[in-house]
This record gives sequence, structure tokens and C-alpha cells, in this order.
Amino acid sequence: MPPAKRERICFVAPTFPRRPGGGPRTIYEHANGLARRGYDVIVLHSLNRHAARRRWMLDIARDKLKDVRAGNLTRRVSWIDVDPRVQMLEVDRLDEMTKLPTADLCIGTFWQTTDFLASNAGATRVMQLIQAYETWAAPQATIDATWRLPIHAAVVSGDLKRKGIELGVPADRLHVVPNGLDHSTYHVDSAGFGRARMVAFQASTNPAKGLVDAIEVAHRIHAKRPDVTVTAFGIGRRMRELPDFVEYVSGLTGRALVERVYGRAAVMLCTSHSEGWGFPSIEAMACGAALVSARNGGVEDFATDGESALLCKAGDIDALAASVLTLLFDDALRTSIVEEGIRSAARFSWELSADAMEHAVRTALEDGS
Repeated sequence: MPPAKRERICFVAPTFPRRPGGGPRTIYEHANGLARRGYDVIVLHSLNRHAARRRWMLDIARDKLKDVRAGNLTRRVSWIDVDPRVQMLEVDRLDEMTKLPTADLCIGTFWQTTDFLASNAGATRVMQLIQAYETWAAPQATIDATWRLPIHAAVVSGDLKRKGIELGVPADRLHVVPNGLDHSTYHVDSAGFGRARMVAFQASTNPAKGLVDAIEVAHRIHAKRPDVTVTAFGIGRRMRELPDFVEYVSGLTGRALVERVYGRAAVMLCTSHSEGWGFPSIEAMACGAALVSARNGGVEDFATDGESALLCKAGDIDALAASVLTLLFDDALRTSIVEEGIRSAARFSWELSADAMEHAVRTALEDGS
């Protein structure tokens, strides 16, 4: 049910994402979901222009070229559909703002934006959307202090709720809002048990993603079975660390990523040491790849060891490599894992996620404390 009055919700994003990413995708999907439910929604982006002026000038030139081609002068995100009812705003730097947009509720989406809102929102209610334990981005004490702010928090997984409780956050202020999946994009065209022997992994510069582990696993696999195809995918140029035998594809999203990677891989490898959720893992499962993953928190909301995936201790290269090889060459086990993985992924949708987010928003709005 839409709210009795059109309450205004303002998401505050840490940057403007010209490239695809799980974090900004979640922000935009929730903005879309609340807009569909009758809320006025703003997404405010901090461009951090002064910190990287040369890059900013290049971005402006690219944006103007894109905008001229599109026949408008509005900066936009090209890799995801943002509901036209969502107002997209941008500022050079948050800390130079003299006034926030008028809103009934402001939502911080990264530790810096949450800290900023806690100090500058005045009488406006504030909550936070927590997508990861962001100790890779700031000292642990800083992150913990942000989590402990006396505000409501939407967390994307049960693991993050457990982390919040460990930090002393009251359970009634932590709302699990699982991420969703666009099943019109991520679905099975060809199940993994009928595919070539190919393993795929995400190549990311984020240290939490465990690229060093993925490369070592790839070496182990290649040494034992050089006939196995290993493919890495990412958003930037090929990383120098990747071995020559690893294929690399860049900049793919949506169906292009499905057709080139998820829909071809027999096994998806995730070596992340910490995940708030794990989009590539669940997307690959939905597309019929068998998942081998480190136990990293987020994936365990949708991946169960021995049923819908094979899970190993984070950093255990031997176990991860052995699990990948087992699934590549044990057709019966891979068939079972793939089928259960498809069923598990089917339980998640952005519509269900929007329901959970609206509940968290309404609780934050109506909390009298």
C-alpha cells in the first residue's frame, strides 16, 4: 500500500557510478521500488570533483557527448534503468553542502554518507543501508562507530545482521532486506551440466574480493587440467596479475554478461573473504552455473554447502581448487548442485526486496525515539 501522504525519501550515494556495480545497483533498485509504491524519491550523488579534478574534466566531456547524442543535458546512469519518477541530484562534495534536499527520511548508503547525515540532517530522520562490513574502506573503529549510530539500518543479509548484533546494535534496529534478482535477465538457457569445462571468476581490485586467491586457484586448476577454460570478468582493463592462460572480458552487464560468462561457465568461483551479499554468485547460480565459494558471509544466505554450492574456508586454496575440479568432472554432483542452485536463486526478487525495504523505511519513519 502506498503511504497516506507522499513522503520524500532521499538516498545519499557516495559517488556517481558510471560503471556497473552491485552497491549502486542496490541503491537504484530500492529507489525504483519505493517510487513504484508512491514515495517521492531522490538519489543524491557526491561527485568528489575536487579530489580528482583531471578525471572529473574527462568525465564531464564524456557526459556531454553522451547527453548530446541522447538529446538532453541530464547526467544519467546508462547501465541500469532508473525509474523516471526518481529525482537524480548531484553535488561536488557533500561536506560543502549548506543544505540537504527536503526529505522525510535520508538514507546513508556508505559509511561516509551515513556519518555525514548523522551530523548534518538536523531534524530529518536518518537510516542507513548497509551492504558490507566496510573495513576495507576505513579503520574498523570508524566502521563500527557508524554501525552503532542510534538509527535504523537495512542490512542486505542475515550475516550482516549477526555482525550488527555482535557490535551491540539493538536487534529491532536491524532490518534484513535481501537483495533481489532480475529473473528476466538472469535465467537458465543452458544448464551447467551440459556445458564445456569452463570456470569463471570476478576480477576486482577490492582487496576483500580475494583476487590473489582466485589467481592461485586458477594456477592449480591449469596445472592439473590445462584443458579447462578459465575466464575472468571485470569492469576495467585486463589486470597485469592475471595469468596468460586466463581469458578476460570487460564491461559486460545484463544479458551480455549472461551470454558471455554465466551462461557458458560450468562452475562459478567466488574467493571473496567478505561479502555483504554476492551478486555474481547468485546471478551465475540462476543462470545454471555450479557455485564454488569461500565462506564469506553474504553468499550463505542463498548458498548451502553440499546442496546448492560447495563452500570452503576463505583462503583455503587447496579446498577451493579441489572443489572446482570435482564439480567440473563429476557430472552427477554438478547436476545436483546446479538444480538446487537454480531453485535457491528463484527465491529472490527485487519486488520482495522492495517489500522488505518499505517495511524498514516505514519503521524508521514511525519510530518515536
